Amino acid sequence: MRATVANVSGNIHRARLASARAIADGVVEYDFALTDEDRDLRWRPGQFVSVTCGLNEAGEPLLRSYSIASRPGDGRLRLLLKLVDGGAASAWFKRLEPGAEIRFTGPMGFFVLELSHPGDVVFAATGTGIAPIVPMIAETLERGERGRVVLHWGLRHERDLFWRDELAALEARAGGRLEATIALSQPEPAWTGARGRITARVLDALGGLERPTFYLCGNGAMIREVKAGLVERGVDRKRQIRTEAFFD
Repeated sequence: MRATVANVSGNIHRARLASARAIADGVVEYDFALTDEDRDLRWRPGQFVSVTCGLNEAGEPLLRSYSIASRPGDGRLRLLLKLVDGGAASAWFKRLEPGAEIRFTGPMGFFVLELSHPGDVVFAATGTGIAPIVPMIAETLERGERGRVVLHWGLRHERDLFWRDELAALEARAGGRLEATIALSQPEPAWTGARGRITARVLDALGGLERPTFYLCGNGAMIREVKAGLVERGVDRKRQIRTEAFFD
């Protein structure tokens, strides 16, 4: 879930739940079919919607903002949620049955790709911060740019892993242009992949990049540390770094 709750503005759109699939520890992928009147809704990868999740204790609409985890064009809307015990919005989503209708505003947000990149593109995500990143990577790979595309994705445990097949499919289509690394900070001894937090990995790789643009999404602490480290190493905060903080 995004850290910022959006103001209600613009048109109200509707979609119906097609499926809900648990894909990791506490993480559920919700696939919604847009209603006929909203079937042509468009957004840019990285944007979010603000969903009305029932009412709060005062009887007012309870709003939560979620990045869109899919690309436009097929009449569907995919959201990725880390369900939290005791969370009002989480409880509301848990009660949704196939066919149930949701209301939302948007798409909104400025965490989107630059119109062009002068060099390499680096994505760093933690947890469900990968939700907007996957469609952003797909769009980047479709461009005619020549720069490398690098992903650093940080999780804690093996039970937190998901979407490995999606990343593998992106890598297969990229023809060697995409380098994706999943790092676990608290893995089991048998884990053979990367270990530790992604902060050091992002900063250590800076010297091998050409005119990079960075997109950081997920845990606020990771974003602050990576951003500070990049700026200390001469990366332009305004021109080369884009961020989106999540509660996760």
